[in-house]
Amino acid sequence: MNMGNSKQTSRQQLIPPTHQSVKAGFVVYSPKSEDRSIVILEEGELVARETTPPYSTVFTMRPGDLVGVAALLEREPFKYELSASQDSKITLVTEECMESELKRLPLWLLALIRNLSAKTHQLKKATVQTRVQNTLKSLAEYLSHKPQDTEFNLAELIREFSFLTKISTATTQEDLKSLLRRHLIKLSQKNGRIFCKIIDPELLKIFTDYLQAQECESEFIPYKLTYIQKKILVFLSASEDLTAKTGPEWISLIHKKFSIADVSQWINLLKLEWFQKNDSDSDQFFINKEKIQYFLKALRYETNIRGVL
Repeated sequence: MNMGNSKQTSRQQLIPPTHQSVKAGFVVYSPKSEDRSIVILEEGELVARETTPPYSTVFTMRPGDLVGVAALLEREPFKYELSASQDSKITLVTEECMESELKRLPLWLLALIRNLSAKTHQLKKATVQTRVQNTLKSLAEYLSHKPQDTEFNLAELIREFSFLTKISTATTQEDLKSLLRRHLIKLSQKNGRIFCKIIDPELLKIFTDYLQAQECESEFIPYKLTYIQKKILVFLSASEDLTAKTGPEWISLIHKKFSIADVSQWINLLKLEWFQKNDSDSDQFFINKEKIQYFLKALRYETNIRGVL
C-alpha cells in the first residue's frame, strides 16, 4: 500500500513539457521575461534578434533546434528576443519541468550532464567573446582602411565589424557616436537608411595611434614636440627644395633659419623620422613628406583627436 502511494506521489511530481502552436510574429521569449525555459522547435521557424537597433538577426532556428539549455543549467541569461517568423509549433521545458526530471536521474548522470553543459557554455562564450580590449581603437582602425568620401550603409557596416570582432552592436554604436563627436566620420540619411562616410582615413589612423599611446601610458609623440620643433615642422612642410643633402648641410640650413637649432636637434629630427636616406650606404638625406604631413595633421586636428571639442 505504501509502495503504491510512493509511486503515485512520484508521478504527481513530474511536470511535463508544454506544447504550443504560435502564429507568425509571436514573441516566444524576451530578455525582459523572468521565466527561463528550453525552447524546442517542432515545426516552422523561429528567429533570434538583437534587442537594440538595428535589431539584427543573430540566428534562425529550424525544426529540431533548441535554445535555452544554459539558461536553465548554468543560470546564463538568454539576451536575444525569440519570435516566430512563420506559424510554428514549439515545446517549452520550464524550470520546474527540468527540475522534476533531473530528480529522477542518478547522481553520476546528473553530474555528467552539468559538466558537459559547463564545457559547452565555455566554448560558446569563447566564440562570442570580443577579441579586442579597446573597442573604440578597433573601430577607428577598421574604418581607417575604408575609402574616403564613400557612403556605407551603417547597418551593414556595423554588422560586418561585429562579425569580425565579436563586439556587440550596442558598444559599436556608442563608439560610432564618439567618432561622430570628434568629426572623424559623417552620418547622413537617405530613403529611411543611415549612411556613414569616412572624412579622412589618415586622420582615423592618427587617432588609432593616439589611443595606442594612451594604452601604453605614454604621451603621443606629435604632442610632445617642443616649440622650436613645431617651427621646423612648418618650415619643412613649406619647403620646395626637395633636393637630398648631407647631414651637415641640413644642420647648416636649419641653423640659419633657427639659430637655436644645433646638432642635437638634428639627431632628434632623425628620431622623429622627418628625414630619410635613399639607401643605407648613402650620406644624403631627403625630407620625409609623408611623416611631415602626419605630424602636421595630428597637430592641426588635436582637438578632434583628444576629443575636447
